[in-house]
Amino acid sequence: MNIAFSKHLLTQYRVFMGYRYLAYQLELKQLLLQLKSFGLLFLVVLGSSVLGLILLLFLGLGKIIDSSAASQYSAQMALFYLLLQSVMLSAMKSAIKNSYQRLFQRTIARSVWLYLIDIKLLTLSNAWLIASVLIALDLSLSQWVEVPHFIVFMLLQFSLGILCLYKPSALGYGFLFSAILVCVPIHIQSLTYHMGFALLFALSLFVPVVNINGRIAVSSLFGFWCCYLLNHSWVLVWRVSLLLSVFMAYATLINERADLVPIFAVLAMAFIVLFSSSLQFDCGRVYEQYRLFFKTCEQERAFYISQFLSSILLFLVATISYSVIFGYTHIVLFVIGNMWCVLQVYLAQKNQRIMRWFG
Repeated sequence: MNIAFSKHLLTQYRVFMGYRYLAYQLELKQLLLQLKSFGLLFLVVLGSSVLGLILLLFLGLGKIIDSSAASQYSAQMALFYLLLQSVMLSAMKSAIKNSYQRLFQRTIARSVWLYLIDIKLLTLSNAWLIASVLIALDLSLSQWVEVPHFIVFMLLQFSLGILCLYKPSALGYGFLFSAILVCVPIHIQSLTYHMGFALLFALSLFVPVVNINGRIAVSSLFGFWCCYLLNHSWVLVWRVSLLLSVFMAYATLINERADLVPIFAVLAMAFIVLFSSSLQFDCGRVYEQYRLFFKTCEQERAFYISQFLSSILLFLVATISYSVIFGYTHIVLFVIGNMWCVLQVYLAQKNQRIMRWFG
């Protein structure tokens, strides 16, 4: 009797797993369709760099493992990897949890099944963790003894994925505290850095969420855009995170090939333009949503102009940060990049209009 009941439960679980996996695939397809908004530049910049990005991924993991000479730099690299992983998983969170049908799932499946399948799909989606495991499998026992911090790093990858699904607020505090730790000019071992990350993220679970949205008065266009970016901080978070990854990749590349700095600078500028100008897609949708309201307030012209400022300001901040961090300032490249960004913002606006006409 117990055997028959166990087989019945196993069959139910497999059917539910099949349903969740199908829903996961469908939501991922919808997510990929949204990437078409980036247009031709997305394909040119990212499409032609896929192999290079994969090589950089494994090169960075190699830097994390081999930290004997520069443990602080290795810890900074590890933190950036964890940040990028969290950004990627946040984008896939709805597909992993099947959030739109979550309440329905609770009526047809046991709670433990929901979380178990969440973890399975999370592991399947975590390309950063999979890459780390592939490298780990290639290490010998003697090498494992020399790099115990890499074990902690992989455990952090898995744990932060779970936090991303169920306690995302802790991620923000954890990354803030960890960033302070890796920026302090001290000399400690890599294992100590990674154990410190684990402790700081654990403590972040107990930090209460602070809501500052209600403290900003929407009495001007500036206040309106501030409220929008606070309430939809994701549009900035993933772009800033990717820009930080560009900076880290640039730092790694110039350490390996200092003779190719001008080429790397052009590539870095291309990514800065891409991620900055893509913000116009989000701001353009906000403009269309509230255009009639500001027209009744006789501020339509000012509101129309204001929608372009966020992406241009992000480009300026990113470019200035790049120049300050790396000490590389090229006026011609900056001017071309600025014109390129403005052109991309215009194309993003035009592309949205075309999509509305044919959508």
